[in-house]
Amino acid sequence: MNQKSKEYSQEDWQGHYESNDLGWDLGQVAPPFVKLWQEEKLPVGKVLVPGCGRGHEVVFLAENGFEVTAIDFSEGAVTYLENALNKRNLKGRVLHQDFFSLDDSHDGVYDLVLEQTFFCAISPRQRMDYVLNVARILRSGGILVGLFYHTDKEGGPPYNTTREDIETNFSKKFEIQELDKTSLSAEQRKDKEWLGIFKKKG
Repeated sequence: MNQKSKEYSQEDWQGHYESNDLGWDLGQVAPPFVKLWQEEKLPVGKVLVPGCGRGHEVVFLAENGFEVTAIDFSEGAVTYLENALNKRNLKGRVLHQDFFSLDDSHDGVYDLVLEQTFFCAISPRQRMDYVLNVARILRSGGILVGLFYHTDKEGGPPYNTTREDIETNFSKKFEIQELDKTSLSAEQRKDKEWLGIFKKKG
């Protein structure tokens, strides 16, 4: 079996939505992001949320004045989020596509990328592509804020993410401003999340 065949497909993820098997979904905005917002550490402007899922963060950002673009390749995620935004009369662009297929109309557009359980969901061999894509779509000096899941387990998804993984992947394109285990994680992720704030170099 080659490595490709072991990876999660679009159909695999869609199956989770159809069966409502969404173990990663907190049902709320991740508490560390709320705290960063309260501390004015999230630059208000254009933000992209990759692999947005049901988009609790997307709704939160839209409610607080951000110009939000969300992307997910699961139809179930996109439909749920579009309905959630419409119900609240909130503006937001929801793209039904693969994050890795974003075209050059997104280059240098965003002030902020908000990462929540997407980096751990993709195959580890895609991590450098992820970093390059985030760097490409952020403006000069733009910020990536992320929660990275330290599962301490083999296999995935979610795939384990250590401090070394984060530093190795991001340090070429980003200045790591903060990277610490957060004490504010939701109960099911206590002591398992790295909170990172990274500034695009150049």
